[in-house]
Amino acid sequence: MSRVQRKTEDSKGSLSGGGKKQKTIDLGWNRNDEDIVSSDDEENLEPSLDDEELEEEETLDAKKIRLAREYLRKLETEDSDDSSSSSSEDDEGDTGYDRIGVKLQRERLKREGTLERAVAGKVESCVSSFEQSLGSIESHEKSWIDDGKINLLRGHDLTPTCVALQSDGATAISGSKDHSVILWDVDQQKKSLILCKSWKKQNSSELSRGEGEVLSVACSDDGNYAAVGRRDATVSIFDVRAGKNSLVKTFTGHKGPITTLAFRTQSLQLFSGSEDRCIRHYNLSEQMYVETLYGHQFGVTSVDCHRKERPISVGRDRTARAWKLAEDTHLIFRGGARLSSADCVRVMKDDWFMTGHDDGSLNLWMTDKKKAVKTFDHAHGVDGGVGRGICSLASLRGSDLAVSGSYDGYLRLWKLAMGSTLDSRGMEEMNRIPLSGYLNGIAVGPKARFCVAACGQEPKLGRWHRVPKAKNRLAIVQLRWDNDDESDEEVGDEMNASSGSEMESAEESSASDE
Repeated sequence: MSRVQRKTEDSKGSLSGGGKKQKTIDLGWNRNDEDIVSSDDEENLEPSLDDEELEEEETLDAKKIRLAREYLRKLETEDSDDSSSSSSEDDEGDTGYDRIGVKLQRERLKREGTLERAVAGKVESCVSSFEQSLGSIESHEKSWIDDGKINLLRGHDLTPTCVALQSDGATAISGSKDHSVILWDVDQQKKSLILCKSWKKQNSSELSRGEGEVLSVACSDDGNYAAVGRRDATVSIFDVRAGKNSLVKTFTGHKGPITTLAFRTQSLQLFSGSEDRCIRHYNLSEQMYVETLYGHQFGVTSVDCHRKERPISVGRDRTARAWKLAEDTHLIFRGGARLSSADCVRVMKDDWFMTGHDDGSLNLWMTDKKKAVKTFDHAHGVDGGVGRGICSLASLRGSDLAVSGSYDGYLRLWKLAMGSTLDSRGMEEMNRIPLSGYLNGIAVGPKARFCVAACGQEPKLGRWHRVPKAKNRLAIVQLRWDNDDESDEEVGDEMNASSGSEMESAEESSASDE
């Protein structure tokens, strides 16, 4: 007799008052989420329902609840393993700290790209401890190289002009005045792929030596695409997964050298800035040009973009501009008559950014204010009575750490305070790491473990000055070696979960951590 026939006879028998009793199944949640409760005794349970019938009976809401409980049990298991070392502290008193809730919130903030970390203090302690171990008042570059804290990689014949890191920090990409574009394996500290070869005079089919100079590079967060901007006003898109001969698209349209490139965080939106005073917007998911942004009165020197669809650019017209693409408008930030033109910009968070200027001043801005929140004059010292211009800026997104580079022979580290009140905003210099040459590009790796820098003898856009003792190298500089990753995440959780405002909680957590 088939299963359907048996069910029909059972139901008829129960309705007529004779035969077998009708079986009722209770799918209520018990402790194991798997037991089936029946009104009959075990010896009367025939035939039992198979797994397919149970899945049909389980509703969508019930399945969601079951999966959520399984995930929470998994988190509890992981949390009990992680907190076994600190169980004695938890036994002393219950602080009401919801560890599971914090873990869930941290995962959400990671997906949204808004997890904040206070890492500047940890970087400062590592660098300071190493300097003290050297036993000298001022550390030298050779000491850092001999100890393995700085590694100089050779690959470019002429001055490297730019560098970028993939989001996982495993691969770096750099460009040079010799037309070459190289992918580097950061862990192995060696070249992994040459996207573009260096210029050779005997090849007449190539661009001239000046036209093919690489001035800017950028990497998408998914690690699939690399953008290369040249002096010949072209933007080349490479698919790094394809290896050699991976050029997929070349965009034209600019009338001047491509000085800067930037991807929007967690997207394939690309922005290019040029000396023709324009910013062009591309969508690499469709491999198409979108629009041109007009407003700068002189050449654009740098552009950057974080999560919001609001790129921020600086130019020779001594202004910084935040472009609201959805409203087709932009905000203009002026620093007054004393402020010179900026060479680089870095978005720390969606509402905060930094600018480095050619007179050596470093400025911290908030998008709600028209003037700089904090200004640090002559950040890299003075040369001949004039401040050394800042060539590059970098930071770990959503953290209080920033890095700046010039040609004074040092990579300088800065601690930022981006609070909601005037007293909780500011900028201070922490350490400086010896590194000679023009630091034309900097990128900070995940958790601020390291940074990469494009070091060369000449500035990025010209040859008006030269540092003869410098070498044209890609430098990998270790910033932290404390093996304390979890503490960064816990600080980030407190910064985002201790109050409704993420910006306010960032300052409170940073102060409590110190």
